Amino acid sequence: MKENIYEKIKKNLLIIKEKIENARKKSSITGQDVTIVAVTKTATVEDIQIAYDLGIRHFGENRIEQAIEKIKKSPADVQWHMIGTIQRRKMPLILQHCKYIDSLDRLEIAETINKRVKKITTEKIPVLIQLNISEEETKHGFSLKEFQEVYEKLQIIETIHIRGLMTIAPIKADEKTLRYIFSTLRNIAETYKLKTLSMGMTDDYEIAIEEGATEIRLGRAIFG
Repeated sequence: MKENIYEKIKKNLLIIKEKIENARKKSSITGQDVTIVAVTKTATVEDIQIAYDLGIRHFGENRIEQAIEKIKKSPADVQWHMIGTIQRRKMPLILQHCKYIDSLDRLEIAETINKRVKKITTEKIPVLIQLNISEEETKHGFSLKEFQEVYEKLQIIETIHIRGLMTIAPIKADEKTLRYIFSTLRNIAETYKLKTLSMGMTDDYEIAIEEGATEIRLGRAIFG
């Protein structure tokens, strides 16, 4: 059974890497590196170890409580990303266990980070600002209209490092909509000279790469 799981994940990653290269070749964006963030929501500790053995170093979780056991049992050099909606009271756990916060969607979250970080480290916390470009009520993130004001406020918070932007496209969106959302995020990043673009998941990561994604968040594509 273990060998079967290994072979399945290995095959999945080979397919993903081939699709990444094909998407990069089709893209008008030249030279961007693409980092795979393996989403471990449904993955076991064994699955994570296999993906690690196959070269994956970045892993992401939506809920910190579900991540803690996986984090503790994972290799020490795994880089964990918090990719889900953040509850302020859980910030101590997130800061303790995750290197990256990829879903900064409210100013109060940044304020909470600022208060907590000062107590535990002098290092800045790398964050991605989450934008809700599709304006779906079920999605979190800042709107396009408020981004400039939000960005200026976040810039002066001394304990965070804004490394880029993140967005989530609507489920089953058509290609035109996906390209609009992803290209809009890229244009904002270019305007503000932000290098990291986390966009694209299992169903749309190829289009996201064509539009400039530098990080893709994949769960089912790897572990499914």
